[in-house]
Amino acid sequence: MAEEHACLVRARSDSEGSSKHSFGTMTYTEDRLSGTEGGGEPGNTSHTATSPPDHAADANESGELLDYNDSSVLEQFHEDALRQAGCGLSQVRILWAVGLAVAGASLELAAIPFVLPSAEIELCILPHEKNWLVMISLVGGSIGAVGWGALAERLGRRRTLVSCLAVNAVFAAIAAFMPTYGTFMMARFCSATGSGGVVPAGYSYAGEVVCRARRRAGLCALPAAAAVGTLLAALMAAAVLPQTGPSTLKENKEHFSAWHRYLLLCTIPILASLVSLIWTPESPRYLLEVGREVDAMMVYQSLHSNNQFRICGKTWCVLPHRASTPTSRSLALPGKRRPPALHHVRHSVKMFWQSFFQLFSSAYRNTTLALGGVLLFTMAIQYYLSSYIPATVVKMENDLFLASKRTIENTTYTDIHYNTTLENVVYYNVTFQKCTMRDMLMSHVAFKNCSFSNVALSNIKTSFTTFEGCLFVNSTIIDTDMEVGRELDAWCRLVGTTVRGMSGACARHADLAWRLAGLTAEHTYAAHAMLLAALLAMLPLTLRPTLALCIACVLLSPLVYISQSETALYVVEAAYRLLITIIFYTVGLNVIDSYPHNLRCTAHGLLVSVTYMGGACVRGAGEAGALPSAALCALAAAAAAASATRAPRTIDVTQAVR
Repeated sequence: MAEEHACLVRARSDSEGSSKHSFGTMTYTEDRLSGTEGGGEPGNTSHTATSPPDHAADANESGELLDYNDSSVLEQFHEDALRQAGCGLSQVRILWAVGLAVAGASLELAAIPFVLPSAEIELCILPHEKNWLVMISLVGGSIGAVGWGALAERLGRRRTLVSCLAVNAVFAAIAAFMPTYGTFMMARFCSATGSGGVVPAGYSYAGEVVCRARRRAGLCALPAAAAVGTLLAALMAAAVLPQTGPSTLKENKEHFSAWHRYLLLCTIPILASLVSLIWTPESPRYLLEVGREVDAMMVYQSLHSNNQFRICGKTWCVLPHRASTPTSRSLALPGKRRPPALHHVRHSVKMFWQSFFQLFSSAYRNTTLALGGVLLFTMAIQYYLSSYIPATVVKMENDLFLASKRTIENTTYTDIHYNTTLENVVYYNVTFQKCTMRDMLMSHVAFKNCSFSNVALSNIKTSFTTFEGCLFVNSTIIDTDMEVGRELDAWCRLVGTTVRGMSGACARHADLAWRLAGLTAEHTYAAHAMLLAALLAMLPLTLRPTLALCIACVLLSPLVYISQSETALYVVEAAYRLLITIIFYTVGLNVIDSYPHNLRCTAHGLLVSVTYMGGACVRGAGEAGALPSAALCALAAAAAAASATRAPRTIDVTQAVR
């Protein structure tokens, strides 16, 4: 078996009729890559240099090598090299690292609803400020997507991914220690700015190390990773966070409460991705584009060597859809003239700004608008449902909570000791004599026209508790959050009564009637739908066209109005998540196949940025009723279907090869 070589051939001289300085030519023969017998064995000899073949596509009329600027030649060379290198452990390592990054980004966004109830109590978040925690993450992700996407064209896919993950990890950890609402929001914004670059850089990075025939199956790991991140958010919340309002109020007395620890745990996939990227190479397609041919050839060789495995002492290599017999065809790398450093800097700055305008040139305008429309309108449905369905479920739970309210009236209690939670009850014209209320929580309790005689109230936390027109005689109210004029209204009379409470920094009390079980169920349904979507995405494109998926979203919209139970709403949202995840994956695949190497990260970043910004606008608009929500979902899905009719048609290479 012959050993593999990256052969550097002496560049042509100017006397041969070439006016350009060529870096040289590299050949990568299939007989050296296919792992035939004798490769790497002692005593086996092979040539260290091989002359490039005379292909018509590689030379002009004067016999000069094509200039490196011919992107189609580089793309073909890259695909041929990936086919020869095979698909195996090398790609698994890269997909694992990128998958961890995608899981971390998904986990960070899915974790926000779980920490909101605890953060609302500790940081004294007002009702209109709660939604801003989600919106600020979407705005930060929008800025990060467009910024990191453009930088990925200049810095490289892997380096950009490492940079944005580092920013994400640092500020996500800082956010876990922030003591105020403003600083917490700023840290979350910076963290989201980092996570916004994961999708544009990660999809291109993973797509450029998997050959076209295997790309569809390989990239299915990324939506599966997003599903795992969503599921992890629910599982860790169930394991770490308090599940009810009263337990959250008690747990928040600790210096470092559970939701801070939960945010720290959410950084684990991000850190794991950073560690995994240590053992992954840069995208060879990027290296070819920037003129680092030797580095690119070393990456191809590394991919090939890591994809080999030994059976009975022989070395084999996994090659997609190729015969096991070696061939003599070699791959010739076109030459490139290295520009001066100053020219390279000027060119990079110029291309950084012009890349955005190139997306709307005549060659790519239709593709950009079509893919952007599909992604924007479908993801708008997802972001709206992620706000509408929890709000609807909370309203349903509140209605049941109010319906179960107990009323106690015209009763006298004497020498009763209360030390457990008192919840959802109304006392009307009740007399308390020589009673003790200590170390307890009162939630949604109303005392109307009640009398308290020789009653001791101490160490009490309240939530939506009122004393209306009550009489206190020789009683004490010590170490509570009850204040005259707030919990004790103006018609309360205090006779020989002492009120010594601590005035808290927060002027409002959080509602403690919530449960995390609903959020956990919602995210679990969504995660399972995304996992199923990752499996369905492996089907041929003809079986899951984007237009058909958008039409299916239109047909689902009446269910938003019909569903009247909590479980039914979660199932409808999961069905939408299934379709939208496949659409999101398909758009990412189309971006890789439709745009040249120097535009695909910028294009993907711009599309994701517009999507995040649209999601922030949808979240900020608030929720409507069932009928308007169903109509809104139908209109958005119809707009996505209209955009899908103009989307580029991606050829299923796997089917073509077969």
